[in-house]
Amino acid sequence: MTASMRIRVADPRKLHGVSHCHRCGFAQTQQDAHSNFQPRSSFSNSDSFNLVRTLMNSATSFSSSYVANLSTRDRLLLASDLLPPLDFIAILAAAYCSTVLYGLLNPNDATALLELSINRGNLTLLSAAIAPFILYNQGFAAAASRRQTRLMVRFFLLRTICTVGVIAAFAAATQFIDSVPAEWVFSWLVLSILFTAATRIVAAQRVRTLQSKGQLTESIAVVGAGPVADKFDRHLRQTQVANVRLVGVFDEIKAEIPKLGLAERPRVSSSTWPVHSLDRLIELGKSRSIDWIVITVQDGEEERMRALVERLNVLSIPIALCPENARLQSACKSVDYVGNGMPVLLLADRPIKRWNAILKSVEDAVLGWLLAAMLLPVFALIALAIRMDSPGPIIFRQKRHAFNNTEFDIYKFRTMRWQPQTTETLQQTQRNDQRVTRLGRWLRETSLDELPQLFNVLTGEMSLIGPRPHAVNMRTEDRLGWEITDRYAHRHRVKPGMTGWSQVNGARGATDTIAQLQRRVELDLYYIEHWSLWLDIKILFMTFWTVMKKTNAY
Repeated sequence: MTASMRIRVADPRKLHGVSHCHRCGFAQTQQDAHSNFQPRSSFSNSDSFNLVRTLMNSATSFSSSYVANLSTRDRLLLASDLLPPLDFIAILAAAYCSTVLYGLLNPNDATALLELSINRGNLTLLSAAIAPFILYNQGFAAAASRRQTRLMVRFFLLRTICTVGVIAAFAAATQFIDSVPAEWVFSWLVLSILFTAATRIVAAQRVRTLQSKGQLTESIAVVGAGPVADKFDRHLRQTQVANVRLVGVFDEIKAEIPKLGLAERPRVSSSTWPVHSLDRLIELGKSRSIDWIVITVQDGEEERMRALVERLNVLSIPIALCPENARLQSACKSVDYVGNGMPVLLLADRPIKRWNAILKSVEDAVLGWLLAAMLLPVFALIALAIRMDSPGPIIFRQKRHAFNNTEFDIYKFRTMRWQPQTTETLQQTQRNDQRVTRLGRWLRETSLDELPQLFNVLTGEMSLIGPRPHAVNMRTEDRLGWEITDRYAHRHRVKPGMTGWSQVNGARGATDTIAQLQRRVELDLYYIEHWSLWLDIKILFMTFWTVMKKTNAY
């Protein structure tokens, strides 16, 4: 704390007789400065050398001072802004490399090479102009500094898919693609994706290198000593944030209270940091870089907060508020606005939203219709076998929990002996359950009884991948799910699925014990919090292997 709070003050005796040239960034004595105005008869080589050195020092001083004036957040934003021009260059380079590759593969077709050199230019320039805008990610450098690799990869893949779709639509509409060989287009797209991905890998690595050297560390000054400041400091210590440095805790002292126009109040001390005055913070802000000023006042002190902001606005530093009732252990997602610009802290949000929600809906629709069409003969054979095996309906319907804690009718091939449904407590299927028919036992082992749920997917009631829907009145050890764990209903924040992360991780089948139910809930919540298209694809492939092993299937 002491080291970070120390300010160097120049000795006035050493400054005597020295004038600073603010334009050039160097100092000279008064005698030398006076001699510069005396006329000279000649301009020597040494004078030329000194002039060049002076200009270079001036340029270096200007650039250094400009970079020093940038906050860490500004540097991260500028690093993200470098990606669009790099993408532009990468796409042009990919086109050139594809042309060279096409020429090597077709050395005797000079006419085709000439036409390609002309026609590819229009398509390349069009793509190079469009792609950087779609691929732009303002938060790339910030995500790289926080090592959020999964987030960066997902953003890049989604934007790349959008970019390819937009370019293909433009090329088809303008007929550019008709005059370009398919081999060249394929190699150009592949190289463009590789080159743009490479720029992001290098940029992310550079950001992390600068961060390890301490050049991207955010300096935070806390204003308002007390329990909120202690909680904020405790959060930083517990989470061990590597790229954050706490400058200190500051508060108004007795002499400053009249300046703020506030009534005198008892001095509140911090339990972890010595408290310094606001004047000290203002002096520090003039002499060193501070990225954030975080005000930690208690609820009901709006006048004090307004006065603090008014006082600290003399500094060109972002000022933020840490509310007293904010749960720092579960950090806020973001700041949003309600109504006519009323700021609110977003503590929880929809787990799958915006483009991710559209992407998952497209995944369910495309794969759902494809699987339903392919499996229609299997549907017919199973329906015929059930009809011949035992009396009763072919399709079994049951109330299950759905998205947003609603209910829906799930469809399954009937695997038990038919009896009218009663209002009694539902009994989970047990191993060697006498209610299961001979055909039904085979259908349950192979999970073929779940196939009719494809129609639940096509109607939007279910998803292909998601937490498995439980029966409404299902009990574990004679207790309902929400009675066992408070987080049970959190499973319903997304659509239920035909298969899920818990099923491919051994939590398939009945939940006979409380421990089994708690583990299933934990696995389902992991899926919800870490959803991605690639996780869905991974679960689909793992599902086939799980079904083949017949784990917990009865």
